Amino acid sequence: MLHISHNIPLDELNTFAVNAKANSFVQIDALSQLNKLKDLLIDHPQRLILGGGSNILFTKDYSGLVIYPQLKGIVVVNESETEVTIKVAASENWHNFVRYCVAHGYYGLENLALIPGTVGAAPVQNIGAYGVEVEHFIKCVECYDFETFQSLIFSNKECQFNYRDSVFKRAKQVRYLVIGVEFVLSKIPNCIVTYKPLKEYFESQADFKNQEDRVTPQQVFDRVCEIRKDKLPNPDELANAGSFFKNPIIRRQHYAQLVKRYPDIVVYPVRVSGQPAYKVAAGWLIERAGFKGKRYDKIGVYSKQALVLVNYSDEKGSNILKLAHRIIREVKQLFEIVLEAEVKIIE
Repeated sequence: MLHISHNIPLDELNTFAVNAKANSFVQIDALSQLNKLKDLLIDHPQRLILGGGSNILFTKDYSGLVIYPQLKGIVVVNESETEVTIKVAASENWHNFVRYCVAHGYYGLENLALIPGTVGAAPVQNIGAYGVEVEHFIKCVECYDFETFQSLIFSNKECQFNYRDSVFKRAKQVRYLVIGVEFVLSKIPNCIVTYKPLKEYFESQADFKNQEDRVTPQQVFDRVCEIRKDKLPNPDELANAGSFFKNPIIRRQHYAQLVKRYPDIVVYPVRVSGQPAYKVAAGWLIERAGFKGKRYDKIGVYSKQALVLVNYSDEKGSNILKLAHRIIREVKQLFEIVLEAEVKIIE
């Protein structure tokens, strides 16, 4: 039986800890309840799926229906000597799942440790960190389609993954509820430590110098956790939603102009439509614009990572959005780069 509630506070369900209410709210605890969603969805064309609340900013109350899935479970679907296929329910905590994989000898996701949120949000946002993108390990994504009221499975290709983007994120309205995700992981360690913070650390250790093959997935997992704890605030201690902005991608000509003015600009070579381009560290842009560590009454920019906006005690998400807009304007004026929010903004 589905129970719909009204005027439900969401301040404890978003890591920015801002005040907002859901006009209508329903919690999904089992797959069998999905068949009973049809009437609710017809009556509530405006809807929002709320997972861990770690990548969202409410600037006002939500007038539609908030769907709050609580689907749990981890199942090994297939296993060989070299790899394993695991199906994970959407509401499992992402970091706990990564820790589970490392502990069981299933490798590939260790660089993505300590990213907040749920497993279901991982393919939607196409999360990535420290040289690893989750899309490379996803076999398929099972969803419930709010238009056809049926379950369906997207292959990796059908997910249309792009940088911090997917078919699920681009869908108009909120069409797909992720039910579960299948991952294919290796049982043979192949650590990726090419990203600067990891590379410098392991190369500074005598045991690992010029011997990347001796680095273990557990050591990568541990080091990523250390780096993230040092650079990023714990939402339970200081309200935030992690990286607020995407790292922008610029063309080679634009980079050539910027590097003359800013020789220390932090970029990572990428390719766009087969052409060379550069991903610029948004945190570097924001820091050079003078925002790092700045506090504006009850909100601010984190002192250790300019990519993170923090909420000290403000109840209004609209004030955080105003700060984000100010940062966007300053960065555009200085670098001719337009920052895009990685966080989903409810306006």
